[in-house]
Amino acid sequence: MNIQQLTYIVEIANCKSISRAAEYLFVSQPALSQQIRNLEKELGYRVFHRTSKGLELTEKGNVFYQKAQEMLKDWNRFKEEVIFGNRNIKKLKIGLGARVYSNRLFPKIARYFERHPELEVTFYTEAGLDAYAAIKDGSLDMALDRMPENEIGMEKCVCFAKELIREKQCILMAPDHPLAQKKNASIMDCREYTMLTGLEHSVEDRLLRKTYGEQNITWKRVIRSDSIDTVMKMVKSGSGIAIGPKSFAEYYGVTAVPLVPARQDSLYFACLKSKKKEPEIREFQRYLTTLVSSVYPD
Repeated sequence: MNIQQLTYIVEIANCKSISRAAEYLFVSQPALSQQIRNLEKELGYRVFHRTSKGLELTEKGNVFYQKAQEMLKDWNRFKEEVIFGNRNIKKLKIGLGARVYSNRLFPKIARYFERHPELEVTFYTEAGLDAYAAIKDGSLDMALDRMPENEIGMEKCVCFAKELIREKQCILMAPDHPLAQKKNASIMDCREYTMLTGLEHSVEDRLLRKTYGEQNITWKRVIRSDSIDTVMKMVKSGSGIAIGPKSFAEYYGVTAVPLVPARQDSLYFACLKSKKKEPEIREFQRYLTTLVSSVYPD
C-alpha cells in the first residue's frame, strides 16, 4: 500500500467512476483499475461495489476511505512543511479566457493544482484581459483563451499556441427569438437585431469583427459589456443576440443557431516559446490535452 493508492481510492470514491477519476488523476483507466485490484487483494476485501448510480464504497471500504482522507491530509501537510518548506515554491500566473467559465474545464483545472502543493497558482480572469500581450510582457506564464484565427500566425513568432478545442461559431439568442427556429443563419440575417459583445478590442470584439468585418455590416445597435456573463444574461432576456460557440448556449441556457458560412471558434493554450519546455508548464499542457479530449470528444 502506498500514498498513490490512497489518492486513487479517495478520487474514485468522490467521482463514483473509475473513468472520471482516471481523467482527474491523469492516468489511464486500465492502470487505475489494476491499482485498485492490487490494493483490494492486499487488503483482503472489496473497497467498492458497482450500483446503478456508479461505484459505491462497501462498509469496510468507507472506513478505509475515511482513514485515507486523514492520511492524505497529513501527507500534504508534511510535504508543504518539510519537503517543500526548504524549497522555493514555483509561482505560476495563469490567464483564463471567457470560454473556461462556460464549460466544465475550470473545476477540473482547479483540482489539478490541488494535487500540486509545490505550485503557487494565481488565476487572472479580469474583463478585457489580453492574455497574449500579458504572456509576452511577462505578466502571465500561460493562458487559456480564444483568439481569431488570423491573429494566431502573428503571435506564433513569440508565443507557443496549441489549439485545445474547436467549435463552430453560432448566433446565440433567446429561445423565443425570431431566428431561433432557423436551421442556420448568416451574419446578414442578424443586422436587424441588437448585437451584444465585449468591450472594444476584447477577444469577443475581435472575433466579431473578424466574422462580419469583410461584409461591412452596420448593426441596428451594439451594446458592449466587460463581462461575458452580463452579455449572455442579456441574450437570455431577449435584449439582443451574440456570436459565440455552442458551449456558451449550453452553459447559459440560450439557443444556438449555426452561422453560415461556417466559421471556427477555438480555445488555445498559450505560453512563451522559451517556457514551453519548463516541467510545470509542459505537464499542465499535457493534462489539458487529455482533459479536453474527454470533455469535448468531437
